[in-house]
Amino acid sequence: MTRSRRVLLLNAALGLGIAWFCWVGAHVPWARSDGDRSTYDGPRNREPGDGRGPFDRGDDAFQAVAVSWVAVPFLLLLAAGVALRWRWPRAAFVACAVGVGGFFGVTTFFGPVLLALALTVYPMAATLPVRRWVGLLALLVPVVLAAHHGEAYLGALDPILYAELVMAVAFAVLPALLALLRRGRREAVLRDREEDRRRTAYEERLRIAREVHDVVGHSLSVVTMQAGVALHVLDKQRAAGTPVSPEVSESLEAIRRSSRDALAELRTTLGMFREPAGESRAPTAGLDRLDDLVGALRAAGRRIEVVRPPDPGPPLPAAVDQAAFRIVQEGLTNVVRHAGEARATVRILRERGALVVEVSDDGPGAPRLEEGNGIRGMRERAASLGGTVTLGAGAHGGFVLRADLPLVDLDHPVTA
Repeated sequence: MTRSRRVLLLNAALGLGIAWFCWVGAHVPWARSDGDRSTYDGPRNREPGDGRGPFDRGDDAFQAVAVSWVAVPFLLLLAAGVALRWRWPRAAFVACAVGVGGFFGVTTFFGPVLLALALTVYPMAATLPVRRWVGLLALLVPVVLAAHHGEAYLGALDPILYAELVMAVAFAVLPALLALLRRGRREAVLRDREEDRRRTAYEERLRIAREVHDVVGHSLSVVTMQAGVALHVLDKQRAAGTPVSPEVSESLEAIRRSSRDALAELRTTLGMFREPAGESRAPTAGLDRLDDLVGALRAAGRRIEVVRPPDPGPPLPAAVDQAAFRIVQEGLTNVVRHAGEARATVRILRERGALVVEVSDDGPGAPRLEEGNGIRGMRERAASLGGTVTLGAGAHGGFVLRADLPLVDLDHPVTA
């Protein structure tokens, strides 16, 4: 049996128990046969038959009250409200208020029945915002007035009416206050946990940023410096009349430019890690830098072809633009590392509401089917956007990397 069913059965039993108790309690002789509401205040030298106690056996003693069967439907409605109080809190409270008011209308005021109202107020205060249920507490007034429907001005001249109103409000407000206090404490604990999680994540980002800066940043700085030194030596040799291959100068210049750009981008990315909220307004790399990426590889002697549609179409969402560039960058890196002198082709097109990024080559593809961190990173980037990455051998040999990225932006939808 599921937990929700157990809770429903327990509350149903509780509601029926309260209804039975109210039915039995309504038959207790709370009033004398002449209608006087005098209450029993102890024996204190009273003689039997003086008519002032519930256990008196005199002619004017307290008599058992005959309760009409009309009260039964109201008691069942009360029980239903208690049973369903966690599933439909507001409807359960209204049903319980109608049941209690109807019970008062056909019997008389019976304080313990207000326990049912208290039980239905608590779930409202525990699960709903205050503005959605506080107005329903106004039903307490007609509920109490129902017990005085036979009196002049609905019992407005009877001081007991106001005592009963105070009792009804107390029965309803105290559980609500307890529920609000408990919910406030629970929300405070959740806020503290979330703050601790954010602080821990921020500290971890700072640690990663320091490590990456110390390792990668230092290495890129050394590469840039060494490339600059080599170019300076080549310039001196060229000035001295020593023949120098132009390919060497172009390769060294490409190395220096690429390492310098990578270092600048690394600093920008690490700056995002240092933001407390994990966000930064600094521009990120997108497909607008594709020409620079391809140009650097071409300068190093690589044969790379870029295929794009003549009409670029609407601007890409920022997340898709960045992911597409990173996937192309990783795909070309894999070509350089694994495909030897193979020729690479980059295709970027839109089809069926998605941006398709494809990097292929004509080199050997089988040895690269094993996935490493780079391919896992591409899959994660695509999956975060609801896209996919597929890899495999091409139709005419080589290796093909394809990413399908949905063109969906919550603020500005883009269609192909």
